[in-house]
Amino acid sequence: MIRQLGTALGKTTLFAERMLHKDGSTFPGKLVTKEFPSYLSTLKYPKDVIMVTGSSGKGSTTNIIAELIRQSGRTVCHNLEGSNMLRGIASTMVKHVTWDGRIPEDAIVLEVDERYLKVVTKYIVPSLVVINNVTRDQPPRQGNFDLVSQEILKGIPESATVLVNADDPVTARFKLKHKGELKTFGIERYEHSFVTLPTAVKDYVYCPKCGKHLHYDYVQYGSVGGFSCPKCGFRREKPDYDITAVDTDSREITINDSLTIPTDAQLLFHLYNLAAAYGVADILGIAPEVTQRVLREQKLNEKIYSEVDAPSRKFVAISCKAENNATYNLAHYYTFHQPGKKVLVMGVREISRRYSHFDLSWLYDLDMEILLRPEVERVICVGPYAPHFALRLVLAGFKEEQILQAPTMDSLPELLEGTEGDVYGILNFDEVPPFLEQAKKYTEEAGRKQA
Repeated sequence: MIRQLGTALGKTTLFAERMLHKDGSTFPGKLVTKEFPSYLSTLKYPKDVIMVTGSSGKGSTTNIIAELIRQSGRTVCHNLEGSNMLRGIASTMVKHVTWDGRIPEDAIVLEVDERYLKVVTKYIVPSLVVINNVTRDQPPRQGNFDLVSQEILKGIPESATVLVNADDPVTARFKLKHKGELKTFGIERYEHSFVTLPTAVKDYVYCPKCGKHLHYDYVQYGSVGGFSCPKCGFRREKPDYDITAVDTDSREITINDSLTIPTDAQLLFHLYNLAAAYGVADILGIAPEVTQRVLREQKLNEKIYSEVDAPSRKFVAISCKAENNATYNLAHYYTFHQPGKKVLVMGVREISRRYSHFDLSWLYDLDMEILLRPEVERVICVGPYAPHFALRLVLAGFKEEQILQAPTMDSLPELLEGTEGDVYGILNFDEVPPFLEQAKKYTEEAGRKQA
């Protein structure tokens, strides 16, 4: 009875929303789970239920996995809208469920908030859980990565296969806790790996097994890399799904020394997403030729990375997640490795939409020091928190005269006067659209001058 009533309520609400042109909200799921708390547990799910969780990269990874399943000839139920808490996932199920209570697709792929995994898996039992990473993220909400790891662990049933990042001691330690099957993915040391970082911005420095200080042969970012414990032997082990070579010149990656895939996107977090998706494809038994084709076709979402070519320079927008050091630092490292003169644009309009406490301590988890290079001509800080970014840059060693501040992006073309390097916008997602708008304005104006 709960299943029938919940389905009727949910689909009626969905229909009403579509009539009001509000399709895509989480309200149907919120209403159904409020009126019938056990509704999701009454539904009939397919055998393959994949959940992707972690601090960042969940949405991108689920998109790739869903495409792999589709191109293998199977149907997939996917919370594409990206609402990754219980009400959003319930809305996705209501949208797909048949009147007899079945999710008719061959597989389910869900992005799940790391703190809500334990809530979702009370009702929907996953066959596979992918953990991208656990980093210092949203401190007022998340507390710390140890707490987040514990919360994730609570949400993983023993029956599920777990796929984790082998390069990160925070996620690699799941092999010490999970009693079921566990597989790993990772990236070997390559030309852009660091032997040591100029400023060791690490989320995890002590062995989770014995507490001894971890040793690193190389670092990809933060505490991710070739770690080992000199006391108990806890270490980065050879991943099951390993990017064994990254050729930045030919823009290719090689997986497990056998599968070579061209990829225009060389941002490190995208490569980790590809490695995770490759692992899922193997676990699901997707044909290698399908996997190779899908991974080759993957482009970075324009909301995450985009370029605008202007006369004699280009504008690059890299979207970062506020309160998350990993996304910013990976953008910093990518920019660090690019050739030629550079102008940096940094800013954030909103710290969070989930709470009113605007914490800025995460700015001091960012590796600004690596950007202190002779080729950086200028840093432009934009938005209501521009003074905070400017102060962090000064503390990193930048000269005050190198730093300009502006309340909005509107003055960006004028602030670029006297510079000639490529412009890298390392920005929270809310400042990316105005940055690209001004980049196009600059390009059009430069074109008129040339004509």
